[in-house]
Amino acid sequence: MPRFGSTLPKMDEVFKSHPDQEVIKELITARRLRAIDILQYQIPAKIVEIQKLIDQEEDPSSPFYKGQVFEVAYTDPKILQPSEMTQRSQPDREGELGKEKLVLPQDITKPEANDGEGLRMGPHWFEVVQVNPVQVKCMEIVTQELEDLHMLAQDLKVWLEMEIPVIEDGNSFGADVQAHLISQLTDAYKKSNSMQNGVRAHHADRLKLAMDWAKFPNFQDFAGAIAASDRFDHFLLRSYLRSILTLYGGLLTKFERNWSKVINPKGSHETGGMY
Repeated sequence: MPRFGSTLPKMDEVFKSHPDQEVIKELITARRLRAIDILQYQIPAKIVEIQKLIDQEEDPSSPFYKGQVFEVAYTDPKILQPSEMTQRSQPDREGELGKEKLVLPQDITKPEANDGEGLRMGPHWFEVVQVNPVQVKCMEIVTQELEDLHMLAQDLKVWLEMEIPVIEDGNSFGADVQAHLISQLTDAYKKSNSMQNGVRAHHADRLKLAMDWAKFPNFQDFAGAIAASDRFDHFLLRSYLRSILTLYGGLLTKFERNWSKVINPKGSHETGGMY
């Protein structure tokens, strides 16, 4: 059995001889400046921005207009053949609809067949179910807002984690407030991730319905199923905007009302609870 030297390394000098003792100070400085910007400007601006998006539910020109679910993009999904698509769109080049390239039978054949004709490579369906353009626009906007929420919450958490005071006996209520806010920030970006998964499900749900519709084109419930799915997804995105607003408003309120305990957790001797 190998033996090691009898002299054990001393651990009490680890942080006294740190190779770059300024790195933490510089990080705290940068994170404090970022936190000030988020709390003073970015979250208040986001609250105004999200409220404006919610107000657009009454604007017929907005993709978030609550009456969109009664427009043709939501009420009348169709399954079409590529030939119908090209005839309707009058494309500049055969097989293309704007920026969308349609896959045609000749695109998936091998030309080197013995009989001189191409061999089809595996089973395929060529039916076309177009995306819902209004829903896609709503998704782009909400996805960006969810990404922004996630990053702002994480940036605040990075800063607050570095402000945690020395763990010691005695008054610790301010530190408990910090820990609670860290938990709230973690919950905020986890909810953001969950809502992003809800947004992404729109395409997956439509994909499954459209594939089955292509296999069973005479089942007339598929059009209604896609329409109902799109309508629910529009409602879901409008609901997500309210959830985002709630998260921003709740975080800003808790930080503001407990600010003295957040920035000076060991200097508070109050017996009251967190606001």
